[in-house]
Amino acid sequence: MNAEAPNQPLLTVDADPCQPASCGVNVCNIDPDLMVSLGRYLRAGGLPQSIFRVNVVRTGASIGDDLPNVFGRYHVLEDGVRFIPHFPFERGLSYRASFDPRPLSRPELSDVLTLEFSLPREQSPLPAEVKHILPSSDRLPENLLRFYVCFSNSMQRGRVRAEISLVGPDGEPAHDTLYRAPVELWDRSMRCLTVLLDPGRLKRGVGPHRELGPPLKSGQRYTLAIGSGMVDISGRPLRQSFYKPFFVTEAVREPIKIAHWKILPPATKSRQPLAIKFPKPLNWALLRQAITITPEDGAPILGRIAIDQDERQWSFTPTSPWVAGSYSVRVASCIEDVCGNGLVAAFDRPLLSSSDLTIETANCLIPSI
Repeated sequence: MNAEAPNQPLLTVDADPCQPASCGVNVCNIDPDLMVSLGRYLRAGGLPQSIFRVNVVRTGASIGDDLPNVFGRYHVLEDGVRFIPHFPFERGLSYRASFDPRPLSRPELSDVLTLEFSLPREQSPLPAEVKHILPSSDRLPENLLRFYVCFSNSMQRGRVRAEISLVGPDGEPAHDTLYRAPVELWDRSMRCLTVLLDPGRLKRGVGPHRELGPPLKSGQRYTLAIGSGMVDISGRPLRQSFYKPFFVTEAVREPIKIAHWKILPPATKSRQPLAIKFPKPLNWALLRQAITITPEDGAPILGRIAIDQDERQWSFTPTSPWVAGSYSVRVASCIEDVCGNGLVAAFDRPLLSSSDLTIETANCLIPSI
């Protein structure tokens, strides 16, 4: 790492060994005059990555090689700049951070600072396995939009295309049914993978749907297959392959109707869960963040969320006992069902402007005892 000197920029990495998602790269100790030059450069439309960038390092690569960029966001600090990647730095992979002040028109600063770093691989005592696949039900609609595959360990990228497939009714892979995203859709923990059905085949009137029809066909049986070649962050394959068989039912093409939800209030002075039952399964991932419970003062209540009954029930257990009064069940407009249908309209619809999106609220009363 670069030795610190007065008024000499310094590259650092601040990583929590237990939370790689919080890791960032900093160029700090920048003198005030250089910070002024940096501010002018950015206000004039200069790109921060032209000065401060992070790349993936290939084995044997030299400083002058063209290395793939790591994409992220930049925060200008009082005496430096912080880079936070859009996706967490992967353990065991090498990175190179570089700070080049030359675009700031400061001829006295011609040295490019570099720092190579990597996060050590974490060792789990057990090989990874698939914990569950969402939606939980074994009966799924024809226009299902996505699966969530949840693993016991943090996983590595790069194996999804080869190891995850949809097997058709004939026992053979159903080609062109899954959307192969350019970047695999992992959450920040690298334990939950989103697998999309091809949206072009889900929207009626779009070319892929007209040519090939929907990716799933009602009345047929399919299997989502997760191969044992998926590798965890320690480099070990899955304990075993995992299969989710399911039967396809009729498509669902209507908005979510909060008026059809059933709210089951708890008893006052208890810590019983408040439960909400849905007539149809909702999106598991969005349910974890889209519903909040607020009393009359408007401050959300702290507590624990549980989702069960094949994503047809959401329940909330408060940290402190319920107090008698009126509470609101606030539902964010981002909520969807398993087909991507939202509060405003169905997924298979003309595009709407952001001004058409709303937040709906359902009220419930916890009576006094």
